[in-house]
Amino acid sequence: MIKLAKITEATNAVCLNETTRTQFEVAAREVFRKYKALYPEVQVKPFIRQYNAIEAIYGQLNQKTKKADISEVMRLLQQEVNMSISLVKNEVRDSDYVDLSNLDFDKLRAAFAKSNHKNTVVFDLQQAIEKKLDQMVSQNPIRLKFYEKYKEIIEVYNAGKDLKAVQEAFDNLNDFMENELTPELERAMREELDEETLALYDLLKKPTLSKKEEDAVKKVAKVTLETLKAEKLKLEHWRESTQVSAQVKVTINQSLQYLPQEPYPDDELELLSQDVYQHIYSHYQGAGMSSYGYFG
Repeated sequence: MIKLAKITEATNAVCLNETTRTQFEVAAREVFRKYKALYPEVQVKPFIRQYNAIEAIYGQLNQKTKKADISEVMRLLQQEVNMSISLVKNEVRDSDYVDLSNLDFDKLRAAFAKSNHKNTVVFDLQQAIEKKLDQMVSQNPIRLKFYEKYKEIIEVYNAGKDLKAVQEAFDNLNDFMENELTPELERAMREELDEETLALYDLLKKPTLSKKEEDAVKKVAKVTLETLKAEKLKLEHWRESTQVSAQVKVTINQSLQYLPQEPYPDDELELLSQDVYQHIYSHYQGAGMSSYGYFG
């Protein structure tokens, strides 16, 4: 138990920023290389304990990267400080699965203040948010702006050298989750669309549309996707067929003719059609499968 606590403490020290982590990982891999080159010669025996310690810290860092998940980070933080930071149906329970939409961000700040492993929490949170953003951007390229904002936060964090920079990074990541990431994850529900249709709607919408025009564009996005999924996108390897690809383009062209005429003049439809086709081509490989999962 004491050894595990020391490994956790060492991992937290290594996680001060990206530079310290990278330097440790590079040095650790060099240690592994030299150790394996000498093993099982007698010269390595005095260094077995040090080798095992370095290997344990390195393993914990990489395990965190592989398992990076925002819910897991929050769960571990609330376990560490014995304080629930999630709210489900107005009941607070430590065993709750933590979801961004259920987070009490004030409690999250309070929990972080109590943590003895602030470096590790920020490192884990950074990895988890990046993983979530990768998924979100792959589903909807319009979300790239969120990824760029996140990168700005991480650049400032990595330039820091002390606990103040770690605290600032956590505050910025917390604000990012509360004010930008969470509302974006809930936007499909607010728009009364699923994630797939939302991505198509985002490609088509304009900032100057009236409510009536927005509803019309949503309908076009929904009908376009439903028509394609019911027919052409169910075919295996449709992208490799010139004929089927052409039929997909025709279906898209025909669907976009139902966009409101005034905000969508004819000379814009061809470009929009190309954007929609490229999105479909990238996200729907055929045989009832998409980057969002299977569809019926």
